[in-house]
Amino acid sequence: MDITFSHVSYVYHAKTPFERRAMDDVSLRIPSGSFTSVVGHTGSGKSTLVQHMNGLLKPSKGAITAGDITIRANEKNTKLRTLREKVGFVFQYPEHQLFEETVIKDVVFGPVNFGVPEAEAAKRAEESLRLVGLPPEYWNRSPFDLSGGQMRRVAIAGVLAVQPEVLILDEPTAGLDPRGRKEILGLFDELHRKGNMTMIMVTHNMGDAARYSDQVIVMNDGHLVMADKPEKVFVRKNELREIGLDIPEPMIFLDDLSEKFGGEYTDPVFTIEKTADAVVRILNGGRANV
Repeated sequence: MDITFSHVSYVYHAKTPFERRAMDDVSLRIPSGSFTSVVGHTGSGKSTLVQHMNGLLKPSKGAITAGDITIRANEKNTKLRTLREKVGFVFQYPEHQLFEETVIKDVVFGPVNFGVPEAEAAKRAEESLRLVGLPPEYWNRSPFDLSGGQMRRVAIAGVLAVQPEVLILDEPTAGLDPRGRKEILGLFDELHRKGNMTMIMVTHNMGDAARYSDQVIVMNDGHLVMADKPEKVFVRKNELREIGLDIPEPMIFLDDLSEKFGGEYTDPVFTIEKTADAVVRILNGGRANV
């Protein structure tokens, strides 16, 4: 399911002393089946952008189309429930939204709320819990007896049980330790690759955006600054730094190393393997190791 923005603007607290334009004339396209990361400093408009994708916010101007559903400014839309079923939203710290007495009941709640019969909802819940890697011995426990990482998996399973076509992730690794962070990102990457699910991730981590994404969207002060493949976005390092962002850590390291040898490294590099190859080239004066 493609998602497109056509000249979308959004104003918080319109026509009050607290009026603030959070998005200004944004047009973009997120292709079906893609993995898109949205980056920008605090207050750049990235969270406002993704909240329009499942109707949590409605545009002040312009239109958003998700599949066959279009939301336009100043028009009432009767398909928001359908939109939110197709476009799931995993909020930052989603475990704070858990409330049922057992894990399985919490995961069942989502699909039942969208009208799925209880037997089918229970089947979906079990499939989703297996998908996020939570074994059956945890399903009848209280979610509040689990670790933080396990609680987050339960919350994600609750969204997946609705079977959305698109999954929006708002800072999905916030508060996790390095191992938990790697596991959660690996889960989303697998869902994207094996299930062809469209992923849209808001993140402050440029390395995560570079490694997992097909497309990176850069927001600044409510404006769309860039929307392109990671390798085309992160070579524009001076422009990124001007708006308070940086490049992935391997590229920072290679910049520093190149400078010590009196040169400049400009190629986009995101993985350990490619970083190692680049180090060899720098040490060999720009030549590959033969």
